[in-house]
Amino acid sequence: MTASAPVTREHPGFGTKAAVWLAFALLVVIVFGAAFIRFAQGDATLDGPAEVARWVYRVAAIAFVLVTAGVAVLGWEMLGPGAHAVLAAQIVLAVALTFLGRVTPSSDHPLVAFGNPLGGLALVGLGWWLVLAVSRRSVRRSMPLAGVVLAVIAFGAIAAVVLWRPGLGAGLAAQLAATVALVAGVTLAYPRNA
Repeated sequence: MTASAPVTREHPGFGTKAAVWLAFALLVVIVFGAAFIRFAQGDATLDGPAEVARWVYRVAAIAFVLVTAGVAVLGWEMLGPGAHAVLAAQIVLAVALTFLGRVTPSSDHPLVAFGNPLGGLALVGLGWWLVLAVSRRSVRRSMPLAGVVLAVIAFGAIAAVVLWRPGLGAGLAAQLAATVALVAGVTLAYPRNA
């Protein structure tokens, strides 16, 4: 039997790592579910799949809140100060996005039209930062400027898609490209010794 490292900030437990990875996976489902719903609007042939996407989106959102709350309560001691700030920002943003749709008059309102997709993408970026934080993967070289440029491109692409209103295929492709660019940007900007 081999000795395992004690569960500390330097070595988060498997449960914390698994919960952070699960929260990130749920965010990806949420973002793509929301994108599917948004891009399927107006196409009567997609009403059935859009309704399924709504249910998947809702279940994933509830699961994300529960998992993130679990990480905040049970994994707080194993996360470093930087991860505390990111987790707190993620929780605040998730709560703000929850109320955004409730307090605005319609989903066509510019605040909702831009806020939801950009906020969802921001949640994915914060979620990936937490994955990097608990994985303790060494980033060969931190390149903050390149990371910021990729993040700006990702958010710009989503803003352009909101204005453009493409069909389902092009919209989901743009969402995928923006998500990959943001994850790459966060990876490049992640400090080596965080």
